Amino acid sequence: MDVLQLLILAVLGVLGGVLAGVAGVGGGIVFVPALVYVAGWDIKEAVAASFVIIVFSSLSGTIRNARSEDPTNWRAAALFTSTVAPASLIGVYISSVSPPSVVQVAFAGVLLALAYPTARGGVGPSGDRGKKIPVPLMLLAGVGIGALSGLVGVGGGVVMVPLMVLGMGLTTKQASSTSLAVILFTGVVASVGYTVAGFADFLSLTPLVVGSVVGAWLGVRVREWLPERALRTGFAVFMVLVALRTLGEAAGIL
Repeated sequence: MDVLQLLILAVLGVLGGVLAGVAGVGGGIVFVPALVYVAGWDIKEAVAASFVIIVFSSLSGTIRNARSEDPTNWRAAALFTSTVAPASLIGVYISSVSPPSVVQVAFAGVLLALAYPTARGGVGPSGDRGKKIPVPLMLLAGVGIGALSGLVGVGGGVVMVPLMVLGMGLTTKQASSTSLAVILFTGVVASVGYTVAGFADFLSLTPLVVGSVVGAWLGVRVREWLPERALRTGFAVFMVLVALRTLGEAAGIL
């Protein structure tokens, strides 16, 4: 890996980290494409590595959130962690026994499905917080989020944030902080699962890890004033482009 690649990976790590801090997502939507298209990794290895990076980015953001105006709601975090984190091992197992094309299609599908809610902000106006989603339904959704997260290497924050707002009455910013804590524990569980499954190339992740830690810290600090709509819209476009390229590779077109 040459110096230019290392620099690009570090920059992408900062981007993923900033997104984690601002929006409460793990950053895997940035880390997986970075490893595949910049470092030339196989999609399965990139998904496994993404969780290792997510552990550091979400830890950095969670520590910084403790001093923010919208700290983590640990009750909500514990509720979601109880299903999301263990269920991530389902995705790890599916990834270990399925061909790379399955992971590629699943990853692209997640990107396309989440592009619109990402651009829109994931939730409606603050008045929508009066609508409550039953806790059993949220726990069931947590199983699905965890399994899909383990398969495609994303934390699932884009889905968890609106669920926390609608189901638990949290503000969007507090839900973002809480989502990041859930992603931290999910990342730890999934990383252990992928390590047991054979992933061991940790040294190559250094630029992304360092960049993501710095980015997550910055992301939390700028969350109060950053125009989220512009960030989300630009990122949604990025998600669609990456999804189309991934589908093209799965179909043998690219």
